[in-house]
Amino acid sequence: MSDKTSKIQDPGVGVQYEHETKRIINPDGSFNVKRIGTANFVRDAYHWLITINWLPFIVVIGSIIITTNVVYAFLYMACGVEHITGVFQTNSLWDEFVQAFFFSVQTFTTVGYGAMSPQSHAISLIASLEAFNGLLLSAFSTGILYGRFSRPISKIIFSKNALLTKFKNTDKDCLQFRVINKRENTLLNLEASVYVSIQQKQVDANGNEEFRRQFYDISLERSNIMFMPLSWTIVHMIDEKSPLYNLTLQDLIHQHGEVLIVLKGFDETFGQDTYTYHSYFATDFVEGRRFVRNFHVDEAGDIILNVGDVHLTDKLPSKKKKK
Repeated sequence: MSDKTSKIQDPGVGVQYEHETKRIINPDGSFNVKRIGTANFVRDAYHWLITINWLPFIVVIGSIIITTNVVYAFLYMACGVEHITGVFQTNSLWDEFVQAFFFSVQTFTTVGYGAMSPQSHAISLIASLEAFNGLLLSAFSTGILYGRFSRPISKIIFSKNALLTKFKNTDKDCLQFRVINKRENTLLNLEASVYVSIQQKQVDANGNEEFRRQFYDISLERSNIMFMPLSWTIVHMIDEKSPLYNLTLQDLIHQHGEVLIVLKGFDETFGQDTYTYHSYFATDFVEGRRFVRNFHVDEAGDIILNVGDVHLTDKLPSKKKKK
């Protein structure tokens, strides 16, 4: 057991506020800070496109490509679609737009079926600009796709609740939570750093209320493991050295207690370290329960792990009175 529980200075989230604050880290792993004045989409488009979800990304890139082809289709129509070989002359603007749009798509993607080709200098100039534009946009989209696929993002699942429970079959109090890798690959050299934040109300010399956070780097029964093919239950013993000692669950809720977790591990797929952040607010704590083992051994001797059971708990067994 690593005995390192100690009070620490501000880890980077602030210690003094004029009002009560919400949790430090949201359930999705993001910090609960609303940033004003950050780089906008135009100035930081690459980072924005790298980090947004897949559905908005597909919509944005698809919209840019379609809009670009629509703009060029109108330019071709403005110059006269009769200057494009293979376009059928009709009295319908819609038919002309459709043919100009498909010519634009062929030029943009440099497909060049041969059925349509420019016949005037104006159309040729616009087609040349579009082909160059298409190459740039294709290269940009390819780079964004590569960046999204090559980002080392871990898929660590944390148990829904942290447990205030007994350590194994003893009478010792402890704090527990469980983590598991959602992917098939194995994470190596996992290290866990766990901190406790407790918020207290104080009154300054002028009679004004202020709220201060105190941070503690807490000891763990085991702070690192070599491999994580199964789940890992991370345990902090609540003894006299623990900041949670003699605090009830209601005390922790009243003081906005929060457990901050940083997991670092080597991902063999990406070939580099990955980091995962998570927190348990006091309202996420549960008393009187224990984690249920989420794996078993079948008749063939294989270990069967149920990833979805990482949250599974049951009640602590009642103590039998000695006669």
